[in-house]
Parts: sequence; structure tokens; C-alpha cells
Amino acid sequence: MRPLSAFVLGVAVALAPSLSWAQGLVRRLPGLGPTSFSITNTNLVRFRADNFDNNPHDDNFGSYTLRLDLAANAAPWRLYARIDGFSPFGHDRSCSTEDAALCYLRSNYRPERLSLRYQRNNLTVELGDYYQVFGRGVTLAFRKVDPIGLDTTLRGARLEYERDRLTVRGFAGLGNPQNLDPISLSIFPDPNDFLAGASLAARVGPDADIELSTHVVHADFERGADARRQDSVDIAGGRVELPSLFDGNLSVYVEGNVMRRDIRQGEGVSTCDGLSAFASRSLGFSSDNAACASAPTQTRNGRAVYAAVQYQHNRWTLLAEWKDYTNYLLGPTESANSSPRDVARVYSTAPSLERDDQRIFTNANTRGGRLRVDYALQPTPWIFTANSVLYGWAESSNSRGEALDPWDPNEGFITSHTYVAVRRRSRPVLTPSRPGEAPSGGAASGSGTPAAAGMGGGAATRVARGDYNLIASIGYRREFRAGTAPTVGTLPPQFEAGDIKHEALQADFDIAFPVGANDSIELRVDHRFERNYTFDRLTGFGFGDIFSRFPAMRGGVALSWSHGLPLVVSAMLRYDNTSRAYEENGLLNVPFGQSATATSAPLLPTLYPAAELRWNFTLSNFVRVFGGMTPGGRVCSGGVCRDVPLFQGAVAELVIRL
Repeated sequence: MRPLSAFVLGVAVALAPSLSWAQGLVRRLPGLGPTSFSITNTNLVRFRADNFDNNPHDDNFGSYTLRLDLAANAAPWRLYARIDGFSPFGHDRSCSTEDAALCYLRSNYRPERLSLRYQRNNLTVELGDYYQVFGRGVTLAFRKVDPIGLDTTLRGARLEYERDRLTVRGFAGLGNPQNLDPISLSIFPDPNDFLAGASLAARVGPDADIELSTHVVHADFERGADARRQDSVDIAGGRVELPSLFDGNLSVYVEGNVMRRDIRQGEGVSTCDGLSAFASRSLGFSSDNAACASAPTQTRNGRAVYAAVQYQHNRWTLLAEWKDYTNYLLGPTESANSSPRDVARVYSTAPSLERDDQRIFTNANTRGGRLRVDYALQPTPWIFTANSVLYGWAESSNSRGEALDPWDPNEGFITSHTYVAVRRRSRPVLTPSRPGEAPSGGAASGSGTPAAAGMGGGAATRVARGDYNLIASIGYRREFRAGTAPTVGTLPPQFEAGDIKHEALQADFDIAFPVGANDSIELRVDHRFERNYTFDRLTGFGFGDIFSRFPAMRGGVALSWSHGLPLVVSAMLRYDNTSRAYEENGLLNVPFGQSATATSAPLLPTLYPAAELRWNFTLSNFVRVFGGMTPGGRVCSGGVCRDVPLFQGAVAELVIRL
């Protein structure tokens, strides 16, 4: 371990126990007055076995991960710092010079977050690392996306001023993702993308409940991986929000944006990065990077329109949404839209209109809407839901590199997803089962490590005695061709309208009920049958294909027992044969997979058993132990997707909040 790493680790380990008795610590400091201090110390010890990739150098090793959050508050000031650390041990370091990239595991300790905020009356000024969101995230969304392990801030300055009915916001800084990917355990450098923007919002109406806002964002991105491309983006738009019309029964939200992307390619781009490109091109500074401004430029335009209308009347709730994102992607990408975006450059999260867990192909070039109807069977606790999504999208480009229209008659696709659901909510648990306990149960890990085998965490749900919670849904989803390919000579078309790219019949079920004065059981089950295009045409909906002997399927079952709030024990089994060829996709055919050899690719598992124990030894502090396997693949949250490796091994986590 490097001396600096050892020093930081030693300080962190030494401070945590000594500060554990300082919960709610307040000291009067000269010039600041009463100052409160807080600390969150997260420690993970992990063993990762074979992850079934083609890299033998990242299997069967241990690691230690540290995250130390420190904060001091003395109104109107707040100082925050976060130290991230990672050390692998027992890992293979035998890479040759030619395959050095395969030995990517290495120790890394660094101050990951540092911010100073001043907030008094109507003024807020923040320096360092901060989160920033405009509207619903269509234009800008620097925030955490815990389900897929993303945490990106802006590092620079932010200002917000509010006077009467006007609010002004402005920011400038460099994109600063966390450098240690908590899922892949790889370390990537900061992209050095420069972003700046401002917004002006006004509240009108007799109750000041109608908000009108306009905003602009400029971004200069670091050069591409080939050192011959540098992008800059300008976005301008506005939004209207009417949250309470007709005595609060109707709410309306509309946002529109236009985007211009300049792509500079050539030898002069080889020395460009985001900040130097902004300085040389926009401010007229003379430097070696001035070639950025004169490199050949290609301009592409895009737009994003999002609208939502919700109406409530008696027992009914109606929600209608519309999206039109045409060639609209803030962060540059080197790959097709069908590939997950660079996890270091998720700078906007436009609403996808989908269920949060859905694996979507693209949300950057799509147009369509959804309709959701809820009916509450009052005075009973039952709620019924019907939801339907229909939109078009395209992942191809024309000869000029411009994305095709989402409703392109030849290359476009249509996604349809309809499901119905029923929910039953128990009466709230108002009395803690023990002194000092909160009235509701735990939460998912949020640390980027496996938890409950992808079933949403190992924490069971507290339910009142004699009552129960239930959520169940069933739906059908498919992506299919919008049109027929043109014929070439006497050859038949390569595809026809209606040909399926992806098809799924899915269902899920979740029930929680008490089994004693202080114990609850929660059972979660989800399952889906799938068909996916594999260079053979798929047509129609065929029960014979869906319910064949060994269909493509994935899902899981999780059983959790909760003893009050302190203790949760979970057992999980997930299954997934969608990566297997048809002739070998039986769930009991080599269920735990085979490692890669010199002559064959790895055979991924079909069964993923796991177990987890979580003990909350105080209201804010817990220990979690996980062991088993979780499937990898593409995971999504709110339209942002990434590919993650499967996990096989064990994790021990200790979180202390003071």
C-alpha cells in the first residue's frame, strides 16, 4: 500500500471509534458560534470469486473499500468532505506488457468530495462539489443514481438567489464522477468536461403557484477516445408548471428544449479538453489549444419536449405523459444508442415514461406517450392500476451521422408495454416496537454492492399486527419493427413490419404480513418469459415459443424475515438463462456456470442463490453480510442504463453514522 493510502486509512480507522461517542457533537468555535459535526464511516470488505468474464486476472481476490463523509455546520456555513478509498489484496498481477489493461485492480485513496456552502436568507452560494438539477432532469441532472452505482457532481461554483417571486440560479464547473466505480471496481479519470448554465424562474398567479422558467446550458467536452473529436453542446429551453388547478385536482407540467451540438474532428483536436476548449474558443485565450476552435466542425441539432398532466377526481387518478426526444443526448457517446452510456457522463436523465426497472434500448431518440389510470376502492385499502406505454424510437443514423427520426418508416422501432396491477396497503405502524426505534423498516444498501440479489434490498417491510401489504402486477411488453425493409432486386425484404426485436410476458408479486408481535415475513416473486431477436426473424406472439420446454426466462424469489427493526434475514434465488443458447439453456444444465478456458468462452450460470443478514444495532448504524451470486447484464433506473458484471462472493459492510 502506498504511504499516503496507508496514512489516510490509518486516520480513518483511528477516528471512527473515537468519534463514535460524539453523536450530536456541538462545539462553540471562535468566530462561528455553535458548530455541529457529523461523520458517516462506510467500510466494505469483499471477496469476489469468478465473475465469468474472459479476464482471469480479476477473479478470486479480496478488497477493502472506505468512504468517510465529514460535515460541519455553523449557520450560515456548511463544510463537507468525503474521502474514498479502495485496496485490493490477493489479486493476480501476472499480466504481461501486452495485456496490462487486464490487471486494472489497484489501490486508490483520494478526497472525492469537498464543498463549502453559504446560505442566508434568500442567498445560497456553494463552492466545490455540488448537485444541480433543472426541472425534471431533461436538461441537466447531476445527482446520485444509487440503483446503478452512479454519483456525479459538478466541481466549481453555484449561486441561487430568491427575491419575492423570482429565483435566479447559475453554475459553472467540471463534471466530477466518483472515480472508483463501486460495481466494476475499476478506477477511471475525471472526464474534464466543462459545463455552465443559468435559469430564471418566476411564480405568478394569486397564490404564486404557477411557475414559469427559462434556462440555458453550455457544455464543452473533453476529446474523444481517439483524440480526434471534441464536442460542445448548447441547450436553451423553458418550462411551465401548474401544480394545483381546479382546487388541486389538476396539475400540468410542460418543458421544451432545443440542442445544438458542434463536433470538431481533426489533428487539432488532439490537445483539447473541455475547459481549454471553452477558453480558446469562447474567451479568445491564445494557447496551444487554440486549434480546438479552428478544427473542422459538424453541427447537429436536437430537441426534447416533455409534458405531464395529472387529474384526480374522487376515487380516480389519471396520468398522461408525452416525450419527444429527437437526437437529444447531452453527454457524447462513442457507441450506438443501443449501448449503455458512459457511466462517467450521465449528465441528464430525461423521463423515460417506463417503469423504473425496465431495460430500454435508447431514451435519446424516441417519441411517444403513456396513460395510467388508478382507482382507489374506498374505504377499503385496495388500489387498481392500468398502465400503457407506446412510443417509437430509432438507433440508426443516416450517411451524415445524424440519428434517424424516431418514427422512421423503415428503420424505426415501436415499444409497447401494458400492465395491470393491484395494491393493498396496510394501516401504518405508528408505535415503534422498542424504545428509540423508527416506525418503518430498513432500506436497500445504496453502496453499489449486491443486496438481496437485485430484489431491492434485504430489508423486510413492517406491517401492523393482523394486517398485510400486497402488490401484484402482470404485463406484456415488446419492441417491434415499424416498417418493412425495401426490397433489393429479387431478394425478399430483410425484415417486415411487426418483426419482433424483444418480447416479454412478465409478472411480479410482493406480500408482507406479521407472524407475531414483533416479527414480519415478506415474500417477493418476479418472473418473465422473453424472446429476443437473434438474426432469425421473430413474428407475432407465440405461446408455443413463450412456454416451450426451456424458454428464455429470468426472475427470482426472495424471502425475508424481520424481527422488529434491528434484524432482517433474507434468502434469495434468482435465475436467468437469457445469455444461453437454446440448446443449453435449461435451468439445471450446469446451473452454476463454467469458467472460461483457453479454447472456450465462459458459460454463465442460470441459478444465483444468495443470503443476507442485516443488523441495525442503532437507528442509524448497521452491519450487513451478504454471500452468494447475483446476475449481471443491463440494469436501468429511470431511463439510465449500464452493463454490470455478475457477482459471486461475499460482502461485509459496516456503516457508522454519528
